[in-house]
Amino acid sequence: MATKTTPTAKRRNPPAAEAPPPAPPADAIAAVPPPLCAIFRRFLRKHGLKFTVERAVILDAVLSEEGVFEADTIADRVASATPPVSRATVYRTLKHLTEAGIIDEIVLDARQSHYRVGYGRPPSGQVAVSNTGEVIDFPLDAIEDMVKAVCEEHGVEPISCRLVIHASRPTDDDDG
Repeated sequence: MATKTTPTAKRRNPPAAEAPPPAPPADAIAAVPPPLCAIFRRFLRKHGLKFTVERAVILDAVLSEEGVFEADTIADRVASATPPVSRATVYRTLKHLTEAGIIDEIVLDARQSHYRVGYGRPPSGQVAVSNTGEVIDFPLDAIEDMVKAVCEEHGVEPISCRLVIHASRPTDDDDG
């Protein structure tokens, strides 16, 4: 009895383009704290998007950052990941992470957005030192009462507070 193998073989081995994307590797997901990973997955699902290997790698890189960082820092770090992650994917994912409330976008200047992990961390302000490029994080504890008082006075509830102080460091040239 002869069997037909050609049509069946084609169905069993679809072209690579038709195959679903692989699930993120366990080590990429394991490095991400479960609550933030779950929050991000829910956000993506709500918006009809998938949690991909690339997004897992980017989320892991973002969560390992201390303080304020730039998109290019993350893009450089994940460019050599397997699979490689493009800058465009990094920028889109940072936008999604911001919309999901996991990171905060901090506008220090008109040229470049900066970010910091905000979820589960106390609010902080930043000092942007223009002549050195430094960004210094500081706690907003000192102004928390003022923020509450201003909001109470106007009958609103505070959601977030951003404070960026633009400064410069004195240089030796400044001493006359």
